[in-house]
Amino acid sequence: MSDREKKLGILVVILVFVVVNLGVFKLWYLPRKEEAKSQAKEFADMKKEALEAISAQDSRRAEIEWLERSEQRQRKSSQKALADLEALANREAKRRGLTVKRVKPMTGIEGDKLQFFRARVEIEVSGREQVLFQWIDRLNSPSELRTATSLRINPKKDDDTQVDCAVVLEQWFVPEGRDEAESTT
Repeated sequence: MSDREKKLGILVVILVFVVVNLGVFKLWYLPRKEEAKSQAKEFADMKKEALEAISAQDSRRAEIEWLERSEQRQRKSSQKALADLEALANREAKRRGLTVKRVKPMTGIEGDKLQFFRARVEIEVSGREQVLFQWIDRLNSPSELRTATSLRINPKKDDDTQVDCAVVLEQWFVPEGRDEAESTT
């Protein structure tokens, strides 16, 4: 082999080496580099969202702790919650000497997307005003997720020491069949 042929062979080997490297660079390295950049951006966005979620959680820490302390652990069916609510209202009214005129179960509020369902009952009672307010105060219990959402008080026509009262009482409860993790998130 002559000196020129050796130089030409070396030049061809170098050119093949450069072409192969350029091909590998464009077909393998650049797509991987772009993919890594997009993943890095995606991970940075995920990190930012996570940090925002953590700061939002920290700002609501007191509310979360209150809910964990106050949340009912007992699961109930809608019928059981309604029956318990009616029984409580009747028992407390009779204990305080109020006359129960009417108890009307109302349609509860339920739904797949709701964490808590609501049992509702309308109860009409009559009695002395001070005793009535004590009864309402006993029924309103945020720690037990219960409140009187509507209140209508009218004086009795024949006795000015007595009042008639209609109260809509609502009880929030965790429905049966919900997982513990599902109800606290």
